[in-house]
Amino acid sequence: MTTAAIVMAFMVVTLPIAAVFFIDGDFLAGDYVEVVLVAAGVGFAASLLILPVAFGFERLVMRGGRAWKVLAACTPVASPIVAALILVSLFKIQPSAAVSNAFGVAILFFMGFSVYWSTLWSLSAVHYGAWRLTQRMSRNRRFG
Repeated sequence: MTTAAIVMAFMVVTLPIAAVFFIDGDFLAGDYVEVVLVAAGVGFAASLLILPVAFGFERLVMRGGRAWKVLAACTPVASPIVAALILVSLFKIQPSAAVSNAFGVAILFFMGFSVYWSTLWSLSAVHYGAWRLTQRMSRNRRFG
């Protein structure tokens, strides 16, 4: 489900682009389909890139100590900041095409990882909250 969240996030980002196709009658439906498919492809590629790293990071957080939990809480904030710094460095140093492509993949990774990690922990928090609520309700029913 968290992998699908990345694809959906990229689809939401492309909604303003899709609005252009509906507002301006000069664009063909095929152009709109192409934009949607490219956005879904980028989201899918990002999720494949992120999945092994996120799985390993998740295992470290679950088995690690308090420092890993703090790192997990800071990751959704730090990832877009790192992506922005990489983007700024692209304009400052004007690297070769191969380095620019690698920086582009790094930006895609950090932005996607932020969405993935936020979704993963949000779903975990909702699951934990629902579990605690059912536990509390069953305790009240037993003694009430």
